[in-house]
Amino acid sequence: MTRWEYQDRMVMFKETSEGLISNLDWLPGAGAEGWEVTATVPLIAPNREGVAYGTVGALLILRRPAA
Repeated sequence: MTRWEYQDRMVMFKETSEGLISNLDWLPGAGAEGWEVTATVPLIAPNREGVAYGTVGALLILRRPAA
């Protein structure tokens, strides 16, 4: 049975004239260390009335086999 270690990373989107962008420059390095993205959860921002109006980022959950 494989045992896993996990980590999470929060990625925030930035609005530009070309649309939303995010900084995932760290992802290839994490992959080289054996990490893989197993799930993502959108981060939704509420408006003044508390109603969700848009995605502002994502929470990435990564795993790799434990040593």
